[in-house]
Amino acid sequence: MDNFILPLAIIFGFGIIIFVHEFGHFIVAKILKIKVIQFSFGLGPEVIGRTINDTRYSICLFPLGGAVKLKGENIEEEIKEEDSFYGKKWFERIAVVIMGPIMNYILAMVVFSFLAYIFGVGIISNEPIIGNVIENKPAYKIGLKQNDKIIKINNIEIKTWSQMAEIIHNSPQEKLVLEVLRNDKILKFEVVPEKDPVTKYGMIGITPGYKVEKLSFIKSIKVGVSQPVLLSIFSIKYLYEKIAKMESPELAGPLGIVQVLSKAARSGIEQFLNLIATISTMLGLFNLLPIPILDGGHVLFALIEGVTKKLPTKKMFEIANFIGLSLLVVLFLYATYSDIVRLMFYR
Repeated sequence: MDNFILPLAIIFGFGIIIFVHEFGHFIVAKILKIKVIQFSFGLGPEVIGRTINDTRYSICLFPLGGAVKLKGENIEEEIKEEDSFYGKKWFERIAVVIMGPIMNYILAMVVFSFLAYIFGVGIISNEPIIGNVIENKPAYKIGLKQNDKIIKINNIEIKTWSQMAEIIHNSPQEKLVLEVLRNDKILKFEVVPEKDPVTKYGMIGITPGYKVEKLSFIKSIKVGVSQPVLLSIFSIKYLYEKIAKMESPELAGPLGIVQVLSKAARSGIEQFLNLIATISTMLGLFNLLPIPILDGGHVLFALIEGVTKKLPTKKMFEIANFIGLSLLVVLFLYATYSDIVRLMFYR
């Protein structure tokens, strides 16, 4: 049964995130009376289609998201009629472009709000008490268990989870002596943290404890709205710190996302939906980056036009798109390499 359901869950996850993004572009284009040549659910050859008011609505063979094609959306076409994309004012084009990422944020907020109301919110404890032990990792192999409290590492008294995590992260492949409180007894363990191949941190395979708090409908909405915002702020801060320190950021590519979605689908609907909302947030944030080809690149060009009163030349678009595409290819290759390393490390 899992062999049938898991691929459908992964396809659904990718599909709904990308389709919602494209629907954002579509709906604003319609409002601004830009001609939408085609709006499709899925990719590849058309399976079912119908033309309504000059727009071809299609269901395509591969249900991996969707696509929207606007009249004159490529500057190379030199179509600047009133019902074309480049026939609209710069701020109208920004509205069309930016609505894709906004829809990703809206999807994330709705899903996070639903999860908070139905399942409650997990409040992570900062006490050095183990919540879960990951199978086949160093902590599992030496016999650490759920609810064990780590009170000392190498004779250093441990008071918080953050303090403990910092010591472990800074000690890859170094022997650590743990003193653990279990059922009023103090036990000693020796552990050697594995070195994460991407972050280079030491890891022993434990997660913090947490408790679930049920929320009212209003509080659930507040949590759902704030979650993507906080996630975006954390991601931007993380990237900034990595760039400032000249360190490689930890990125997940297609292989990694499929693997995580697969695990989440196996773990249950709550974890699966949580991951959908997280990926939707990240897609929205990534598309807002001022990189040519991405939505943020189009916003940047439109803003330049708004200031200079001139549309960048085709040559400028070509150079910028080449640079943007090159950057995305490098990011894709690096993320895929990181995925492969992780798959080998965590197999």
